[in-house]
Amino acid sequence: MAFPHTIIPTRTFLEQSAVEFENIAEGDIAIFGAAYGTPYPTEAEVAYELVTGSAHAPDAIRTAACESSSNIDHYDFDLGGPLLADNSKKLVDCGDLILEPEDAVRNRAAIQQATSAILEKKAVPFLLGGDDSVPIPFLRAFAENGPIDILQLDAHIDWRDSIGGIHDGYSSTIRRAAECGFVRSITQVGMRGVGSARNQEVSDALAWGARLIAVTEARSIGTNEIIAAIPHGGNLVIQIDCDVFDTSVCPAVNAPTPGGFRFEEVSDIVQKTIAARGLAGFSIVELAPKFDVNQISATVAARITCNAMGALCRFSDQSRQGSGS
Repeated sequence: MAFPHTIIPTRTFLEQSAVEFENIAEGDIAIFGAAYGTPYPTEAEVAYELVTGSAHAPDAIRTAACESSSNIDHYDFDLGGPLLADNSKKLVDCGDLILEPEDAVRNRAAIQQATSAILEKKAVPFLLGGDDSVPIPFLRAFAENGPIDILQLDAHIDWRDSIGGIHDGYSSTIRRAAECGFVRSITQVGMRGVGSARNQEVSDALAWGARLIAVTEARSIGTNEIIAAIPHGGNLVIQIDCDVFDTSVCPAVNAPTPGGFRFEEVSDIVQKTIAARGLAGFSIVELAPKFDVNQISATVAARITCNAMGALCRFSDQSRQGSGS
């Protein structure tokens, strides 16, 4: 297959090896960045990155990872040991896709192609976005890897069919995922406040069978019940929008909403869910570096990505099939 073109960043994630897509090995954790997705009409008329604020997020996350977690062989107290555990998995960085702010068709094709290239190598793709439209082609690449179960951690449900005639924008991410026949379950956690969803979108999500768990309910029922909503025997894709965190934890987002999760709450959900259900893919989006303070938001995004990687390195088929939570 043809492989998409990328730019290798000055600093790779955790300063690990930079590789071309064709050189990914089976079992690798393969990172790539996608700055641009599908803009809405008003965004296409101006500088897209100035509107979304997330175009520089992949580099910001990499930089924060290097500065806060660069000693990959050191003991990580979030994980109970070094990040890669017994080093049975290798972490590689494929760089940033060469995308254009206004070329949504090309952007979607490149993101899907990159994800497919990683999956064909039987590796695990980790996508650094970018706005919340970049997970749409990311998820579509899993068509041959179903059934897929989605865990979305987000302040919003993203079930709008279209806005301004655009069907693949960042308010439609989970609606588009629900249309994929290989997606069998959707669990959405962290909603609060007001977003683009109207009564109809909430009704549509529930009618499809999505489990909607607001922040207050998540704290009430606990992580184990969240995991119980996800079936066994599938391939889990975790999609994190940085606005799932409380603004005191991660202020640099495009749609700040108070009342979100603390870092340790998100980490608990991510790590325990991967321990119980495995991980086929991971994306993190909507960091807006221009709003950051002392790099704390980028550090939060980098650390939760590291925690997902560490949990994956500690996952086994036995724990997946044997967990009752």
